[in-house]
Amino acid sequence: MTVASETEPSAPPVLDVRQRNVVFGTIVLGILLAALDQTIVGANGLPAHVRSEDGAKV
Repeated sequence: MTVASETEPSAPPVLDVRQRNVVFGTIVLGILLAALDQTIVGANGLPAHVRSEDGAKV
């Protein structure tokens, strides 16, 4: 029979400055590309939506 010994929980990993900057830059780049993608889709899709709704008919 084995007895479970109590072990201290390990500390979370700590990133050095370079690794932290790479992670931060990657996240910012992802957000930038997502915003750019939404802008391109919106700019190309808007005329089709306007045509399908017969312009700005009120």
